[in-house]
Amino acid sequence: MAKSLRAKTKRLHRARKRTEGVYAATEAARLHRLHSKLKAVTDSAVPEREDEDEDELAEGEERTEGAAAAPDAMDTDPTASSSTARISTHGPRNSRREQWRASKGLVPRPKAKGNGMNRQGGIAARRKAGRSLRRR
Repeated sequence: MAKSLRAKTKRLHRARKRTEGVYAATEAARLHRLHSKLKAVTDSAVPEREDEDEDELAEGEERTEGAAAAPDAMDTDPTASSSTARISTHGPRNSRREQWRASKGLVPRPKAKGNGMNRQGGIAARRKAGRSLRRR
């Protein structure tokens, strides 16, 4: 039987190649690159706190800002959200077949025969429903 990618032996051999084999240098370079990116993001995202804030909290005064003071708080600036353009997810998305037909000068979607409606008033199917005539 074939072994899946989640098989223990496959995982063991891949891990061994990453640590000792030909891919060790590539894996080390990748880890170093990711580590430096992550470190740059965390250093720029977390501002250093001042001693005054700690003194205020120690005296028992509550913060008026609330959840907005947390470093992982969500920014709800209305100007920032209006500047980003919305992406439409409605409407047809051209398949590879439709792109090819358009490049050849053909109609991307050929029109349905007749009026395109079935007897009940719905959209007609391209082929008849049911089992195919050829037995397999």
